[in-house]
Amino acid sequence: MAWLLNPSMLEFLILTAIACAGYAGGSGWLALAGAVALTVGGWWRKVQLMRQDPPVPFSSKMTTYLVVSVGINLGFAAASLIAGRAARYLLGG
Repeated sequence: MAWLLNPSMLEFLILTAIACAGYAGGSGWLALAGAVALTVGGWWRKVQLMRQDPPVPFSSKMTTYLVVSVGINLGFAAASLIAGRAARYLLGG
């Protein structure tokens, strides 16, 4: 179970869940929820490191990285949902 704590594996698990939801006919809002989950999963470690001593201030560079990662995660979540829906369509479901 320790492999689930690896951030990249967690992201694949989230994207797979979104694709399965798309296959099951889930709402398009699930892409937004998936993007939030991907962002929180990816930034959790960074926030933990910022709270250690000595504290690292939140810079404009980090803000840019956060905004860009939100956009990328939204794109990946939407693509995963669309892939699930396409698989359902192609398999005749």
